[in-house]
Amino acid sequence: MTAPWVRLRAGWERFWFAPQSTAPVELLRIGFGLVATIWMLSLVPVLDPFFGDRGVIPPRVELPFGGWTLFTLVQGSPLIWVLWLAGLLGAVALMVGFRTRVAALVVFVVVMSVTRTAPLAFNAGDGLLRLVAFYVLLMPAGSAVSVDKWRTDRAGMWTFPRRAPWALRLAQIQLSVIYISTVWEKAAGAGWRDGTAVSYAVRIGEVSRIPVPTFLTDSPVLMELATFGTLATELAIGILVWNRAARPWVLTLGVLLHLSIELTLAVGFFSATIVTLYLAFVPPDRAEQVLLGMRDRLERRRRRSPQGAAAAPTESVPEARAPADVEHAPVGITEAPRTAHATAPQ
Repeated sequence: MTAPWVRLRAGWERFWFAPQSTAPVELLRIGFGLVATIWMLSLVPVLDPFFGDRGVIPPRVELPFGGWTLFTLVQGSPLIWVLWLAGLLGAVALMVGFRTRVAALVVFVVVMSVTRTAPLAFNAGDGLLRLVAFYVLLMPAGSAVSVDKWRTDRAGMWTFPRRAPWALRLAQIQLSVIYISTVWEKAAGAGWRDGTAVSYAVRIGEVSRIPVPTFLTDSPVLMELATFGTLATELAIGILVWNRAARPWVLTLGVLLHLSIELTLAVGFFSATIVTLYLAFVPPDRAEQVLLGMRDRLERRRRRSPQGAAAAPTESVPEARAPADVEHAPVGITEAPRTAHATAPQ
């Protein structure tokens, strides 16, 4: 009989290091690259007013420990636009998988430089963007469905190598920690304990996006349901996301929660980034299905075009196809039928 500590050690090594398909990593890389690109573009109206030669953020003279950023070198000069352009190109390169690791490093450095130079001008969503960039930097991103793979192995662009998922696990743990710590902090606030926090939040005109009808905000019962429902949803995501059966349900609740926040409140990029981080929990088989479905849609669109229709009779391009029972399964954040190689816990 195997000793408990032996089984525990085997489970620990399987969780962190058992090779699995890199498809979830590529999904996360593409989604995060898109969010980072939009974030870089959102800096255009504020870059010069904040960091230009007459900007409201003064250049630092005495820096605190660990406070160095690239903006300490370029702040107050036109070079801020060079740094911004590097960040934009890095985000686009990350999305398409061109020089993927370098692109992730550039995005991380630029986001860190901007947010740490003016911490009061940014919020938790910008900090989360920086964290996800760091995790993507550690992942084997660009190993499939990328320009990097196309340059080295065009025929194998849609095949997914198997790698140790330790960096992906770090991103998953980060998601869980965010929700559990958020509930812990909110529980210390009087508004969250008495059920009025959501009512106060949606009444703040400066951050309001779509006005909430007064019959909702004036209803104690509905506002208490919204407040305590928010806490319950966040706690459920933080804990139950590790349960395969509950995972699709709690992540769906999370998407609905953040969609409602995005519609009613201007909270920056937090909702978009945290929902993008959900992609770290997509099972490998399901992630492969999504990406191969994307490939098939692109192929059908190419064949319908005049150029593709003319070339179709003579073209013969080898491609890696998913098994029939996977390729035509419904797409979603649910647990796909497990294959022989999916041994690591999802």
